[in-house]
Amino acid sequence: MRKFSDDPNINPADIRKEKIFLVIITASLLIYILIWSLVYSFSDALAIMGLSFFILLPAFAANGLMVVVSKIKNVKRYPIDNGKTLKDGERIFGDGKSWNGFIGGWITGFLISAAICWFFFIKIDEATNFTMFAFIDKELDLGEFISSGLNPTTYWLSQCFIALGSPVGDLIGSFFKRRKKVKRGDVYLFWDQNDFIIVSSLIACIWYSYSWYFWIFVLLITPILTALANWVGYLIGKKDVPW
Repeated sequence: MRKFSDDPNINPADIRKEKIFLVIITASLLIYILIWSLVYSFSDALAIMGLSFFILLPAFAANGLMVVVSKIKNVKRYPIDNGKTLKDGERIFGDGKSWNGFIGGWITGFLISAAICWFFFIKIDEATNFTMFAFIDKELDLGEFISSGLNPTTYWLSQCFIALGSPVGDLIGSFFKRRKKVKRGDVYLFWDQNDFIIVSSLIACIWYSYSWYFWIFVLLITPILTALANWVGYLIGKKDVPW
């Protein structure tokens, strides 16, 4: 297993910066959950977290799988920008963005998450019939959020495009990193962890009722999950840097 201290390409200052960022984000998330527990209830906080996560599971799945499918052995990688640069002398996206990861991550993420979410939302719909979710505060108006995506056609369509939002958001983030002269592998906190989920969340708003409290939770939990996934990917050799 790789160690940060043994890698000459890893700047210890970047590791410290990442850790401080995660401490701040984790503390903010805990405070947010505490506020929900005081104003409403801890059960309401869990409902918000669970629904936010499962609605956007296609995005998380696609984002994680892009790294895996883009580095399959003996499979040629095809950079999306084909090595081209803009007037600023920087690559459009860089070598890290390939059609392998874009298409492979999108399709596999969609198929895996769609199967999981379909089962989950059927159970949620059944549960509401038996008032098992009666603890949720009526002011949250989760009824539309839960039921709006249950039509099979719109459901699968929403899952497909939410998954697509992940590689698209990743490309947008990479494009602006190149414009700001941020090299591939350099630390670019918050936006680097949230670019994919912001685009997927905006797409999710087409089909699902997505209020401010969902946005706050998503923007706080995503950097934590992304950092953990990146660190694991680095340690097992799937990523060049742990961010």
